[in-house]
Amino acid sequence: MQRVFIAKLILILLFLIDIDLLKAQSTIEGSIVDVKTGEPLHGAHVFLSGTRIGTATNAAGRFQIRNIPSGSYRLVVSMIGFDRQIAQVSLSPGETVNFSPKLESVTYDLGEIYAGNLDERWERGLERFTQLFIGESVMADSVEIKNPEVLRFHTRWWGRFTAEALAPLLIINHSLGYEITFYLNDFTHTGTRTRWDGEPFYTEMVPADSAQARLWRINREKSFRGSIRHFLISVIEDSMADNGFVMYTQPRESLGYSHRGRTRVSPGRIVRETDEENIYHIRFNGRLEIIYHEEEDPRYVRTDPQIRRGPSGVQTSYLELNTRPITVDNDGEIAEVYGATRMGYFAFHRIADRTPRDYRPEGFEENGNQDR
Repeated sequence: MQRVFIAKLILILLFLIDIDLLKAQSTIEGSIVDVKTGEPLHGAHVFLSGTRIGTATNAAGRFQIRNIPSGSYRLVVSMIGFDRQIAQVSLSPGETVNFSPKLESVTYDLGEIYAGNLDERWERGLERFTQLFIGESVMADSVEIKNPEVLRFHTRWWGRFTAEALAPLLIINHSLGYEITFYLNDFTHTGTRTRWDGEPFYTEMVPADSAQARLWRINREKSFRGSIRHFLISVIEDSMADNGFVMYTQPRESLGYSHRGRTRVSPGRIVRETDEENIYHIRFNGRLEIIYHEEEDPRYVRTDPQIRRGPSGVQTSYLELNTRPITVDNDGEIAEVYGATRMGYFAFHRIADRTPRDYRPEGFEENGNQDR
């Protein structure tokens, strides 16, 4: 009898735990129609930017995305022949949000997209774009843009280099095992600074065998560890020491920032909770210097021999705020577009080294973090 009672008690506890987990997850649902005809749009792609979370509308134009961790997301609706729509959505635990946009039809110039003048100048632009966007790390060697012909490049006499994509970029990351559909909104490189904005959607590739699955697992964890996302998660969860980070502030001087005047700072000095659960504000003056206790990629110094490096055996990055404060959720995602500027090793990590925002390495919870 006692064993039966204990077994029933365990089942009840597991049931209650499952209910709590379901309550903690959020939902986005709605319907999508043609703005002119009012007819439902079947097959529209609805996804959360930077994640593997998405779906498509049914014959009635309706969609539902369930089991979404709370946080701040860019919700994207895309369909061939229609304008793309983007909305910023903040989700509290257990919340259901309705999003029902009306899409406007557009006409694509397919001749311009697929039969453009892809000359030698364009080839040079593609090489430069690939280095700046995909990156120059070891991971970047195994990344390819499947449809580069949709890209157009523009160079100004003062050195400004811009790119636009006439259709979503289809990117295959063989190092990490992801197919990425990237809707490029903006890309600009001026001087030593590169910035871009866009909506990536990640799809996991199927490994050929257990060896490839293991390689992808190792590479994904390597890309995540020490990244700006890993850093920001560690900051808001006050687990920097457990995760190998040390943080300093550098005061601004007339000729830049002072390395000599830097001061070690704790997360509690720069992080503030907001009225929304799992949404935080980060504010600091000057510049952050972030040390991560892991070796650099050997190619890092070769990208810029004049780069100011930190101590050997660690990765040194810098962060400046363009917006004060910046808004960060528990995925380490910055809500403000161009809200912060990354320098040093953070800037070396580009598309080739980025994992989806909903990715966490195995065992990450053991370091004092909540696995999501």
